[in-house]
Amino acid sequence: MNIKQAFAGLAAAIALTAGVAAQDFGASPADYEALVIDYFAERLAEPRTARYQFTSEPYQVFADVSGYEGLPCWAVDVRVRSRLPNGTYGGYVPYTVIILDGEPIALEDEVIQMVRA
Repeated sequence: MNIKQAFAGLAAAIALTAGVAAQDFGASPADYEALVIDYFAERLAEPRTARYQFTSEPYQVFADVSGYEGLPCWAVDVRVRSRLPNGTYGGYVPYTVIILDGEPIALEDEVIQMVRA
């Protein structure tokens, strides 16, 4: 390997590192609990009776969602307990909610791939 190849390799590595560092996650969603509860309200049969346990603060991930690859997003882990058709409550079910630009966009099982940043 000559000097030019070594410098070219170093320049490529620096460019790749700068590209990853330049990903803009935006600010951590401060109102993430309300965002997640509203997101589930659209998906549950009886959202007013659901109970939530937030098991994480927002953390950064890269997600592949609906044809978009490597989106810099925030994720929040939550457990949801909702009422069953017979009127009793089921157990808590764990979910990860993906948030992009301050809006929940998907649950972890709707994401093709998610990598923690």
